[in-house]
Amino acid sequence: MSAPVKMRVMCASNKGKIKTYAVALSEAFKCRVDDVPPAYSCDKERLVVIVASLKGAPSDTLRRFCGELNPSRAHNVALVIDNESQTQGVEVLKETLRAAGTNVIDDVYYVKAGLFSGSKITLEERTAIVKWVESIEVK
Repeated sequence: MSAPVKMRVMCASNKGKIKTYAVALSEAFKCRVDDVPPAYSCDKERLVVIVASLKGAPSDTLRRFCGELNPSRAHNVALVIDNESQTQGVEVLKETLRAAGTNVIDDVYYVKAGLFSGSKITLEERTAIVKWVESIEVK
């Protein structure tokens, strides 16, 4: 992602560290961060980054939100997930987004945010996630 694009960060988690990742992205790219479901709906966003906690299947709220992200709301969607072992839940989200007609970024970014990990992220973690978003090719 070479030039700044219209983007939005969505957070679907109650974990402090996951929320910190979402805020870090919004600060780095000077964009809005919102909870799922958002107070204001997405509108013609070039990129929506969903930062979420998954424990098995995605919550109904997150799944419904993803089902509403059609191309008029979001052209591209990238996922940041806190549990690398939740591949089935990630696939459900990807399928839901694709069914809505949105381009899903195949590369999922996994973070470690255990129950007792607190809410802080290191400079290295912040830098790594920002570089990952910068590397996304938006269509």
